[in-house]
Amino acid sequence: MVQEKLKCLNKVFKYLPIPRRNTLTVVFFGKTGVGKSSTLNALFELNWPVDNAVACTRKPQFTDFKPSDHLDVSYQNIRVVDLPGISESLIDDQKYMGYYKKWIPQADSLVWVTQADTRAYKQDEIFLKKLNPLFKKSLFFIVALNKIDCMGIYEGDKPFDTDNGKPSEDQIKLIPEKIDDIYTIFKNAIDKKIIFKKEQIIPYTSVHKWKLDILKSKILLRS
Repeated sequence: MVQEKLKCLNKVFKYLPIPRRNTLTVVFFGKTGVGKSSTLNALFELNWPVDNAVACTRKPQFTDFKPSDHLDVSYQNIRVVDLPGISESLIDDQKYMGYYKKWIPQADSLVWVTQADTRAYKQDEIFLKKLNPLFKKSLFFIVALNKIDCMGIYEGDKPFDTDNGKPSEDQIKLIPEKIDDIYTIFKNAIDKKIIFKKEQIIPYTSVHKWKLDILKSKILLRS
């Protein structure tokens, strides 16, 4: 009799909605000038200041909002945090470290924004190793690989296809190689502190919005 009641209860619980947690905290981080603020503006329809020459994010800025109804997520609120960029100067890096130490341990998801049109990832690697102790084991780590539209043009390859809003064939061929490079560098820096798979590297462009929807899904669904 008891077993039959348990079976009935299991059937009922199977179809009950999953209780939602209160808040998902998503922290955006990366070098200055890689397009963090422009990415946030494009992803979440914000109007935060951006500038190609001068750093606009001097202090952490954040916004809270409700997840869209069509997203099957297990939380009621989303907090998006934009941290000041690294590598503007040694003085600024030291000054901002207090912000990083405050916000990164609170992050459920950390979106590390970097750029595709460079081979210089030394500062990313250095800071990843510095911040490693702040990562909690449940942290979902994403590498947002911005500026796909700028990749390859200095090597004589065909530029981004602005008419169709997608990379050229030459750029498409370069993307897997770029992802492999990023994965090797970042995986070594993380040093198994958290789970990090190649699928957590999302190439996109905040300017032309190519693959921006995939980045947003990865951030909010954490899968």
